Amino acid sequence: MKTSVERVDDTTVKLSVTVEPERVTEAVDEAARRLASEVRIPGFRPGRAPKRVLESRLGKDAIAQEAARDALPRFYSEAAQAEELSVVGPPEIELDTFEDGKEAVFSATVEVRPEIELPDYEELQVPHPDWELTDEEVDEQLEALRERFASLETVSRPAQQGDHVLISVSGTQGGQPVPEVAADDTLHEISDPEESDSELDRNLLGAQPGAILKFTDTLGPGYGERAGQQVQLTAIVKEVKAKRLPDLDDAFAADASEFDTIDELRTELRAHLAREKRAQAEQALRGRVVEAVAELVDVPLPTSMVQTEVRFLLDRVAQQAEQYGMSVEQFLQAAGVSNEQMLEQFEAEAEQAVKAHLVLDAVARDAELEIERNDLRGEVALQAARMGRDPSELAEFMSQPERVGALVSDALRRKAIDHLLEKVQVLSGPPEHKPRDAKAEDRSQDDPQPVDDADDGEG
Repeated sequence: MKTSVERVDDTTVKLSVTVEPERVTEAVDEAARRLASEVRIPGFRPGRAPKRVLESRLGKDAIAQEAARDALPRFYSEAAQAEELSVVGPPEIELDTFEDGKEAVFSATVEVRPEIELPDYEELQVPHPDWELTDEEVDEQLEALRERFASLETVSRPAQQGDHVLISVSGTQGGQPVPEVAADDTLHEISDPEESDSELDRNLLGAQPGAILKFTDTLGPGYGERAGQQVQLTAIVKEVKAKRLPDLDDAFAADASEFDTIDELRTELRAHLAREKRAQAEQALRGRVVEAVAELVDVPLPTSMVQTEVRFLLDRVAQQAEQYGMSVEQFLQAAGVSNEQMLEQFEAEAEQAVKAHLVLDAVARDAELEIERNDLRGEVALQAARMGRDPSELAEFMSQPERVGALVSDALRRKAIDHLLEKVQVLSGPPEHKPRDAKAEDRSQDDPQPVDDADDGEG
């Protein structure tokens, strides 16, 4: 087999292939044997008709076409491997000749991974995301806990934001009842209408017990086929209930937790929130480092990779719509997003994701990173935790041949991020995440001792 490659552009090549006559004949003979078992020819048992008889009955061209259909993908794959092409999309094959006993000549135009020249990222400085817990954040969590233990008290005043109102709701559309919106004696908490964008919240503010409210609203995603439609609603306000929050004292701590005092509760809550914020900041740092390196690189993006990523995002929207019992069109209408806006957003997200993947793959190659069995186990465990699935169940699913490649790629990219975190200079990070040289912003000038590379990483 003879092969040659001509570059079309930064992400596309034309692979020219010439196959030996002997291999073409083998492919034609194989196609003839298969056709002999499928075509009924008078005087011959299935699979017994000679090749010359098949040729006279079906024609040499028909047999050659069948042989080419089966053999070309194999010949193409062999040629791409011989040229060490890093293919990222399906080929467009143009066949010149494929005849029994003669050379086969064809070309394949295909997208490949672009060549990337990585920057000197060891000099790159990346600010660590905010990781220190504030007193305000602790107070917010304590208030949220108070909200969970709040009691409701019936009042005679007009309804305010944060109140719960006991209401009965009915709706019509074109004069006909809409059963989906009907609800008797339901308790509704009034949110800020500017945040909730709810006509019900907007009308309930200031309403007195006994009020009858009439207004028009657009139904949201939870209403299936009616999502996005306007209905005329009637809400009868039966009671207004004000929220009463417990005092932040030892009695509250004993009721709301396993601790006896409010000071013990606050201390434990602070420790938990600090760990949580630290973990979130370290995860955000991984994305920030990848973005910082990618910004330094001009990467031509293969169209097929971007389209694959867009299809993934579209499939995710379709799954979300299905969970609500809606079509994609109804889901988008309820969300107030046009199909064009969604595609524009997804294309931008896909381009960003593909660029990040290409850069990380280049980092992995440049650093000569390799994947070991423990890396794959760790990747399965991480994905299982994120998806809320049993690791052994996910491992069995990911071990299927068509999914192993994706698992290896994910593990290698994660390892590439770990490598970047060891090399770049992380500024203003937690104490054990010290930058590597004296130019770093958060190194104390009073400590003359250098920080070893072993202290790098995510922390």
